Amino acid sequence: MVLDLDETLIHTSYSPILGAELKAKRGYFYLYERPYLKEFLDHYSAEYDLAIWSASKADYVRWIIRSTVLSNCVFVFINTRKNCKRAVAKDGRVEYLKNLSPYIAQYEKVLILDDTPKMVIPIQNCIKAPEYRGGVDEFLLIRLNNIFENE
Repeated sequence: MVLDLDETLIHTSYSPILGAELKAKRGYFYLYERPYLKEFLDHYSAEYDLAIWSASKADYVRWIIRSTVLSNCVFVFINTRKNCKRAVAKDGRVEYLKNLSPYIAQYEKVLILDDTPKMVIPIQNCIKAPEYRGGVDEFLLIRLNNIFENE
């Protein structure tokens, strides 16, 4: 199971979020974990190989992992922006695509939990996570029991 970071497992903001538990602060970034992340990771790390794939730069990803419960996990790989395929969107913005194809041949089943399925190749391997912006959220708690059902 491949896990995206920003707006999927964590959220960073430029200002504090009232009622959310701050995990770390770095410069102008305030870091928050999605609720139930520890329980989610505990459950799935016991059953599956876990990996991280973020379109963010490597130093940011390392900070996120060191500053959160992710630091307690073993990941089969941690991919960052340099592992993404760079593409230019119709509006001229640069996008970073996550191509799972090389991993599909290595594993029986490869799924990615991501808030932006359009950035995943092949898209059918993506479980869409609602965008997490801090605060109360039960998405990971709900997914604990049914992540592979009907996917």
